[in-house]
Amino acid sequence: MSDSTWLTSEIHNPLAVGQYVNNCSNDRAANVCYQEFDVPAVFPIELKQYLPNIAYSYDKQSPLRCVVLVALRDINQGEELFSNYYTIVS
Repeated sequence: MSDSTWLTSEIHNPLAVGQYVNNCSNDRAANVCYQEFDVPAVFPIELKQYLPNIAYSYDKQSPLRCVVLVALRDINQGEELFSNYYTIVS
């Protein structure tokens, strides 16, 4: 049995949408892609709590690189997200 507790209507992490992305196919083209991203020093401290695998403090700033989703075209509300799992744009 799998854990489905993350399938809720409540948003716990507004930056975590990766679990909603499916692999594209011949029938369903990719509408998002993954891209490496250097988090800027001015990234709001209140949002850093949502970044995975990050240790942060107010007195020490360290560079952070992560992978983000980028829309390849306009995405309609409720539209399913598809990407090529093996492509990262750098």
